[in-house]
This record gives sequence, C-alpha cells and structure tokens, in this order.
Amino acid sequence: MFIGIDGGGTRTVAVLVDDAGRERARVEGAAGRVDIRAPQDAAAVLIDLARAAARDGGADRVTALCAALAGAGREPERTRVEDALRAAGLAAVTTVVTDAEAAMCDAFGTGPGILLIAGTGSIAWGRGEDGRVARTGGWGHLLGDEGSGYAIGLAALRAVLRAHDGRGLPTRLENGVLAATRLSAPELLVHFVVNAGKSDVAALAPLVFAEADQDAVALGIIEDAARALAGHVAALYTRLRPWSMPVPIAFSGGLVSNGRPLRPVVLDALAEWELALALHTADVDPARGAATLAREYARA
Repeated sequence: MFIGIDGGGTRTVAVLVDDAGRERARVEGAAGRVDIRAPQDAAAVLIDLARAAARDGGADRVTALCAALAGAGREPERTRVEDALRAAGLAAVTTVVTDAEAAMCDAFGTGPGILLIAGTGSIAWGRGEDGRVARTGGWGHLLGDEGSGYAIGLAALRAVLRAHDGRGLPTRLENGVLAATRLSAPELLVHFVVNAGKSDVAALAPLVFAEADQDAVALGIIEDAARALAGHVAALYTRLRPWSMPVPIAFSGGLVSNGRPLRPVVLDALAEWELALALHTADVDPARGAATLAREYARA
C-alpha cells in the first residue's frame, strides 16, 4: 500500500492506493502547507491524515508515503518535514516534494507540459520537450502569489480602503468584506489584516467573484489576477522553447481547476498571448500524483 498527500493552504488530502494504483481510501483535513518559520508544524496534520487513510483502507503496513506540500520548495524546510514524518513511522519510505511536482506527475507523467496552480497561493511549473524543468512564481504571499486567492482577497481589502478614503471607485465589496470580517467600519480592517493568516485573507476571494458581475472594482481585480497567471504561463512557454507541437497545459487549485471561477478568465487572458497550447481537460489530482510518486520511489 502507498499513501499520497496533497497539502495546500486551505486543505490537505491523503489517498491510499494499492500496487496497481487503485484508490482504497481518501480523507481530507486542515491546511498542510509548509510555513517557512516552522516547517515541522505541518507534519502533525499530515501524520493524522496518513493514519486515517491507512485505517480507512485497511492497510496494516504502508510501503511508501509521498507528501506533496505547498511551500516545500526549499530543501531545509522539506527535510524538517520529512524527518518528522519518518519519526512517526508511517511508512518504510517517506519523501516530501512540492505540490507542483505531484500535480505535474498526475497531469503529464514524465512528458512535457505546463502546469498552472492557483489556490490560496500560485505557481507555475513546466517541463520542456528536452526534459528541462522550470518554474515561475511561488515566492510566497509577501513576494509573489500573484493571481492567487490571497492576492485577490488582499486586493479586495485595499479596494475597500481606497474607496473609503475617496482615492478609489466606490465598491459593493465593502459590505461583504465587513460582514466576512465581522467588523463595523473599514478602518478596522487594519486590525484584521495584522492578525489574519494567509488563508483568512484568501477566504475573501469568493466575495470578489460574487460581485464581479455588478461591480467594476471586483471585475478589475479578477481580470488583473487572470492576467498575472497568464503571465506565469507565457514566461515558461518562452523559457522552455523550442516546442514542436502545441504545449499541453493543465490547471490545478481551487481557483482554476475544472468548474472553478477563475479558469475561464485565465483562458481568455492566455488567448491574448497567442501561444500554441493544448488544454488538458481532465481533473488534476495532486494527491493521486503523490501516490504515484510514492510507488516510484519505493521501486527505486
């Protein structure tokens, strides 16, 4: 039996599969992204979910576990999470990779393509036809995460305060933001954002989508996010040239997966770049990709 875990900024998913790749159990839990300030803290959520998946799937022994985590791009943080997972004795082989690596595996296997991830955070990964791998974005909410749920939520907060000052257009976002934050006046948003976590700010993004049809400010925020994400893809397309055929492109994450609200807006923004792309329409499942990697690492 093998366990794959997808840990994001909003939720974590763990799946148990057998040696043929058949799914035996799937469980969900709280956010499992790696915080650079305390990377080992993510391990507690992962350990609980891994044990629940093994229990639900009737696995007495797990051969390998692969945890694919947002924020696990740097080796020091990744190693600290791996050490904590290994100490829990969950599996004979334990590996931590980025969420993008697992999603790439599920979408393209070992073949070429570009993957755009946009949820609480954002990042794009690509693999060229010659095997080169590159990324754009993924620099965290202070330096990057453009087009993400966090970026959209933060833009909403800024728009409300600019409107309050008279520096920006009036916006219907004010009522929704104040209701969501349980505050009585825009000036109190300073206290909210100081104490809010990344997921708390990202949780405001649905308000922006809900108002986009009737509010020019909300629509502008959505369009800016889509253009930022399209720019991630365009940069990878250029860096990984040459391409002999249309480049497969896949989407993952709560904003751009199949049926999610930002996906069609990003596709429109990409059309402006006039890139030769082939849309990967199947759902991308990073937890399933992590389970596939677990099977591969066990055989290495």
